[in-house]
Amino acid sequence: MRSIPILLLLAGCTKALPVASATQVQIVREAVEVQRPCGVAKPPRPAPLPRPLPEDAERLLAMVTAKMMEYAGPGRYADRIEAALEQCTKAN
Repeated sequence: MRSIPILLLLAGCTKALPVASATQVQIVREAVEVQRPCGVAKPPRPAPLPRPLPEDAERLLAMVTAKMMEYAGPGRYADRIEAALEQCTKAN
């Protein structure tokens, strides 16, 4: 009869072992598009307008027009950057 209370005391002192949670491993394969290196050098941007800007409207208009032609004129920055983007983004 003495053994029953001793067993109950020993049973109360034991710790429950931690149970590992279930882990599910799933392999997913998907095609990912990555950017490929491009050997085209970025053309230099046109310089900003010199400061201070002229107060004369005609001179200011002439400066802005010249700067726009530097950017958008035939064979200028806009054309060069478009050609570089086209070359770097064309499909093989």
